[in-house]
Amino acid sequence: MDRKVAFLVCLLAIFGIKLSAQENISYGIYVGGNINTMNISNSLYYDDSEVNTVPNIVNHDTVSYSVSYLPVYDASVKFTGGFAIGGFVEYELGDNLGLQMELLYNQYGYKLNGKVDKKNYSDDDFVTYGYTGKMKMSNISAAILLKYRAIENRMSVDFGIQPSYCFRAIKEIERGIVHKDVVYNSNDEFNPLNFCITGGITGYFFDNIVVSARYILGLTDVLKAKQPYIFDDDPYKIRYRYSSAQSKTSSIQITLGYKIQ
Repeated sequence: MDRKVAFLVCLLAIFGIKLSAQENISYGIYVGGNINTMNISNSLYYDDSEVNTVPNIVNHDTVSYSVSYLPVYDASVKFTGGFAIGGFVEYELGDNLGLQMELLYNQYGYKLNGKVDKKNYSDDDFVTYGYTGKMKMSNISAAILLKYRAIENRMSVDFGIQPSYCFRAIKEIERGIVHKDVVYNSNDEFNPLNFCITGGITGYFFDNIVVSARYILGLTDVLKAKQPYIFDDDPYKIRYRYSSAQSKTSSIQITLGYKIQ
């Protein structure tokens, strides 16, 4: 288990023990999964799995520099799965209203399928590869939900906010026989903070079992486009310029929980 996930579970357990004596307060834990995708822009439809050596035309010699940008075409964005675990504390505001706070570990991401053409500069021929790029972003999230209870308190309609902090972003790449994981750098290649709104329904069974289905919509562009360029004073090296790119998260989260009190 990831150390951050283990720390989260321990923190929730300690927090729950302190709340056990409070009136009008209940708490519990849950586990489940996410079905994720992103609304991404064309500036992110690129393969960066390996460098592509280009002859140096500046000095007309045998020295070469490398770029790692190959466009993906016939591309389509697919859904991908994720994992969620966390805990909740609910405070009763009245007969039908409740305020729920959560701390959880969850994952966002997307899957991009397409094709990539790699040029062989010795004979100017192209080789076409099938391409899959899967982004997985691991987050610590905190949700605040207003819950309206109905059907004799057996179901609630939930709506609220869920800000998230991404502590690890990995792009898993498959192109031909090439398999590679690229770890993204926080702030340079992605925005770690993602503000989301969320809504859904929760069912309560046998007094202790909680089943929740929720839609989570990110309002922040979390990924940044990487554009290569060459410094005038050093034509043999490539630098990269990062800029915000359309990349808002979208998830359906389904969890099974246990209400301790």
